[in-house]
Amino acid sequence: MCGILGILLADEDANVNQMLFDGLTVLQHRGQDAAGIVTSERGRLHLRKDNGLVKDVFQNHHMIDLQGSVGLGHCRYPTAGSSSCAEAQPLYTNFPHGICVAHNGNLTNAEELAEHCRKNLRRHINTDSDSEVLLNIFADSLIKKERKEGEDCDTVDIDTIFSAVETVMKLCKGGYAGMYLINGIALVGFRDPHGIRPIVMGSRKSQKASNGTALSDYLFASESVAVDTLGFELDRDLEPSEAIIITMDGKVHTRQCLPPAQIHHAPCIFEYVYFARPDSIMDGISVYESRLKMGEK
Repeated sequence: MCGILGILLADEDANVNQMLFDGLTVLQHRGQDAAGIVTSERGRLHLRKDNGLVKDVFQNHHMIDLQGSVGLGHCRYPTAGSSSCAEAQPLYTNFPHGICVAHNGNLTNAEELAEHCRKNLRRHINTDSDSEVLLNIFADSLIKKERKEGEDCDTVDIDTIFSAVETVMKLCKGGYAGMYLINGIALVGFRDPHGIRPIVMGSRKSQKASNGTALSDYLFASESVAVDTLGFELDRDLEPSEAIIITMDGKVHTRQCLPPAQIHHAPCIFEYVYFARPDSIMDGISVYESRLKMGEK
């Protein structure tokens, strides 16, 4: 169980660091082992992560360094790998583009996929974290599809990103939700084909406007409590097998990555029993109300 958060602001001159810190603080119940934030400032990535609580990992000088209008945050409860700070998230790979991942869940075939990455994809897996596998499979699929389509190094077609997420969902078994930050290109939220792990999307009107029309800021989070705390409106939960791509210019693209026959919504009951905060809403159900109902039985 982990807490994940991703925010993209329409104003490139704004900084997302304090919002990520505040959001992780209200998601701290989902993981107290380690915390991390990565931000992107006009193509330059800034990363800080370490073992400890959110309030201890990020001191003032760390926050000053975390400049940028888009970023990911993560608080970790280790269910795979070890408690080493090397496995704290977000995780990063430089090729292609510079991609970061923040992930909540477990891959049941992680060892098999790690071996696949080493032997077949020639990608080095440096930890026992299944999140590193999730990152490398996506990165490898993305670059192969880019080369096949003949895309240049500065742009990525939306269909190419969706195709890479589809590959991840076909190969990775288990319950997971997460976000990819493709540096300078897009923020991607995704949920496993069974909807086991939660992830919601929120938005708000930005102070920045284009041609007189207010632009929007966007957010992905494990729970709606982060959406509420940061002043966003809860749009909806991501559906099982769904990926949502938000490009740096604020355009939103959404797609079910697998056919209906391979999708079966089976959310984890323990989210309602004790993982989630009682003031969260998951898949349209109040966690607090669900606990009252369970107590009546």
